[in-house]
Amino acid sequence: MSSVDPVSGARLVGGEMLQWADLERTALGGAPSVLVRDVLGGAGAAGRRVLLLGPRASRLVQELPGDVDVDVLVRGLPDARAISSLAQLRSGVTVLCGSLDRFEPTASYDVVVVLDAPALLLSPDSDGLTGGEVLRRAAGWLTADGSLVAVVENDLGLDRLLRLEVRDLYDDDDAWWRGSPGFDDRPSYHRELTASLEAAGLVADATYGAFPSSTLLSLLVSSEATSSPELATTAAAMVSRAEGAHFADHPALADPYALTLRVFDSGLALQLASAWVVVARRTGSAAAAPSLPAVISSEESGRRDWRAVTTVHRGPDGWLTGLRPLQAGSERRERRVARDWSALDTQVAAGPTLEAELRRASVSGDVPAVRQLVKVLWAWLQDGWRLTATEAEGRFFCTPANLVLSGGDLRPLDASWRLSQPLEDDVLLVRSLRAFAGRLLASGSEHPWAPDISPDSLTQTLCSMVGVPVTSGVTDVVARLESELQVVVQGGDAGAEALAYARNLERGRSQFVSLGGPSRGYREALSASTRLAQSLHEREGQVEWLEASLRSRDVQVAELTRTVGSLRSSASFKIGRFFTWPLRSLVGGVRRLSLSAIPHGYLAKAQRLLAKVAQDR
Repeated sequence: MSSVDPVSGARLVGGEMLQWADLERTALGGAPSVLVRDVLGGAGAAGRRVLLLGPRASRLVQELPGDVDVDVLVRGLPDARAISSLAQLRSGVTVLCGSLDRFEPTASYDVVVVLDAPALLLSPDSDGLTGGEVLRRAAGWLTADGSLVAVVENDLGLDRLLRLEVRDLYDDDDAWWRGSPGFDDRPSYHRELTASLEAAGLVADATYGAFPSSTLLSLLVSSEATSSPELATTAAAMVSRAEGAHFADHPALADPYALTLRVFDSGLALQLASAWVVVARRTGSAAAAPSLPAVISSEESGRRDWRAVTTVHRGPDGWLTGLRPLQAGSERRERRVARDWSALDTQVAAGPTLEAELRRASVSGDVPAVRQLVKVLWAWLQDGWRLTATEAEGRFFCTPANLVLSGGDLRPLDASWRLSQPLEDDVLLVRSLRAFAGRLLASGSEHPWAPDISPDSLTQTLCSMVGVPVTSGVTDVVARLESELQVVVQGGDAGAEALAYARNLERGRSQFVSLGGPSRGYREALSASTRLAQSLHEREGQVEWLEASLRSRDVQVAELTRTVGSLRSSASFKIGRFFTWPLRSLVGGVRRLSLSAIPHGYLAKAQRLLAKVAQDR
């Protein structure tokens, strides 16, 4: 019989860790919560029972509908007490503390959620369990028509292939399970996933690739999305942006943006996903499969009242995208920044993003292709008069990363953002190309321009392709608007906005200052270092040649000085100077008298007239 924790009221099932907390060292991401809610909503949520296993799944307590009975199992007693404090705000939540192998439920569940590896579900005094055994146990706790939402880790995920730092796998406190009997020697491969589910008596309704890492499930892409020609490019753009943001603060082996695009082009997106999220039912279940989105993307940064979850689902006429705000309301507005949640179920534009095309042209050194893409952007911005007032206000957010090149035209990927200030077309162009230039140079990607070019200089080069000058005043306007946007979305006061403005200008002056972290891959950093070294070597050669030329001229000048000195000291020169002195004095006096007789200002005009006559002749 299980005991009860007197502090929190949590039930202790055995194997609990009294001083260990997992919640403070784990992150989840908002995508799984949407998936679990859709699984519940598809079959009717009222009166159903849900089991959340592990610290990551326990974070979904506040996200589930209020009429659902929820059981939560975590191994750490501090985590159980924290969850109990949150669970007091709603009814129907039972918190359990202990190891998974000691847990024996008395009733079945309609939905079981497992988002952690076996090592986070067991305590050090437990017998090891493989990933397949965890799936089998979870499947045994399902009702006949129940659903399982489980995460299966991938040892060949993009985050593991890209990460550069090497952790000590054996000295960490949470690495107790390594070398212990019963655990998997390695996670499953993608080709083994179906067999693992079948061995557990499960059949998959949907399989998602999780990005950007196995510890942050912010973006879920289904197998249907990767196999759809209309949606694969959009999914690739979303994943590449998520991977780039994740590795902005972590050292990477290669540029995650470019490598992610190549992974999607090769058709290996699911095989190289950071993890897989599986929605499965028991074999032989007669229940209909739930209707689930093909893509779920959650925003993890910024204030909660500005964030939303983007979903892509199939409609009668193709793929549709929708926004689900984290806070209730149809619109959010602060200062000049606004976001409209009402534009739901809009058609997904099929095609690559403008940034992806610009990067491809830059890597190949195809400057004419870059010029053509910039012309397309400039023409689209100049057609702003054809847009509605709401669409025109959203052009400030139409950077190349947020524009899809579809059928020769541009369409925004996320059209919910607006800036309620009229801006000139050249300001919008500078804002868009400056954002691209900063991202391109920060990643260390190949490009045909000087290795040490600054984002502002590259912006000026790109704008000159369409004859738009970039002045300090335009750059200042863009920096002030971007700093205001950062403070509004991320939070801060006037001091934070002034600091953001100063850093914005500084980042534009050089690609090597004010970077937020190791934002370029190790390979790209080596490549950039090699290009800089080659450029420096060429400059050093030019300096050495100029120094040698200068030394040669110095020698010639010294020889001429000695020659002139010897001539001036000769007797013939002194005799000639003595006899010509009266004539020289007379000529000098006449010259001074003539110049004094000419009115002020006429001498310069006469000199210009003589120069012009000489030039005409």
